[in-house]
Amino acid sequence: MQMKLDRRQFITLTSGLFSTSVFTVASASSLKTPVFLSAASDGDDNHWVIGFSQSDKASTELFRHSLPGRAHHIAVHEGLGIYLVIARRPGKYLWVGDLESGEPLAEITLPADRHLYGHGVFSADGNYFYAPENAWQMINGDSGRVVVWEVKRADRKTPRFSMTRVKDFPSYGTGPHELLITSDQRTLVLANGGIRTHPERGRKKLNIESMQPSLAYINAISGDLEEQHLLDGQYHKASIRHMDQNQSGLIVVGMQYEGEPFDRVPLLVTHQQGEPLRELWAPEPQQGQMTQYVGSVRFDNSGNYFAASCPRGNMITFWEAKSGDFLRSVRSRDGCGLCAIDNGFLFTAGTGRITYYDVRQDSMTSLDSANSGKVFWDNHLSVFAS
Repeated sequence: MQMKLDRRQFITLTSGLFSTSVFTVASASSLKTPVFLSAASDGDDNHWVIGFSQSDKASTELFRHSLPGRAHHIAVHEGLGIYLVIARRPGKYLWVGDLESGEPLAEITLPADRHLYGHGVFSADGNYFYAPENAWQMINGDSGRVVVWEVKRADRKTPRFSMTRVKDFPSYGTGPHELLITSDQRTLVLANGGIRTHPERGRKKLNIESMQPSLAYINAISGDLEEQHLLDGQYHKASIRHMDQNQSGLIVVGMQYEGEPFDRVPLLVTHQQGEPLRELWAPEPQQGQMTQYVGSVRFDNSGNYFAASCPRGNMITFWEAKSGDFLRSVRSRDGCGLCAIDNGFLFTAGTGRITYYDVRQDSMTSLDSANSGKVFWDNHLSVFAS
């Protein structure tokens, strides 16, 4: 049964949760300050990685570095003291920076017959980095691949850094996008978007009528497929794109529908390994206002709730994880990047705005920033503790 809460009910339900929580990455010490990382572009088609901090009513830029092309997601490993910028499809670079100084450490370029999809994930020990790629020269069969990189850095105080391709196995689909690794480090969870592309055709989608998205569980060591889940056939144009995972292993998946704007389709599913996919539906008019597109999903610190951004619909939606119930939405023009912090969430937007939403107070605060209106944040937001 769908549950829609009014503002008072929603605040009552979540205020206890957020009043004592601190975002996981920043929870090691209350003295540590969260630093946020995002890719961004400007009106002159320059592309950047930007680090900034956040106070009650302002954000402060800490560093900015030029990138060789537009990026999408930034992976962080605090133990290694690095952040890794992943090129947006069909980009071919991985750009590595130092967490403490923000300064660049390395730039790695892919082989000529491959390109990235904008996401990747580190193993817990930092020894390996997993990234989806497109083997675009493959004419027949699925072109999605997962490449395992061995990562080496002597210690956090040296710039010496290297990444070496050591394994390459199928994604068991086409157009692999975001991936996660389970807490036991044995399984990769991969969103196969189902869309075939070719770098010589730019970002054109070549197989919409026959696309087949899937959620795949892959052995992180052998590359063998453990299980795979497809949407109901009538929803085969719902491209499975972005994911997050809570402490119990529940996966939330956001989708982007490539069919007609008036079709009624689920844009979110949750999944527990070994079980069927569970479709989530918002009540009208919110379901329609999601405009067939979820740009990012993130759990709060407890794992009991998650946010899903809908930048084309100019809103952020909130959901209860266990029941799958829609809770409420707030307006955020072109808001997409999400992080959970303190008593709420931080949103970044394609307009250049950074907004803090306080769940307890049900209040939105637009942070003063010299970048507002001058840079356009990409779809994802990462955080680490400085």
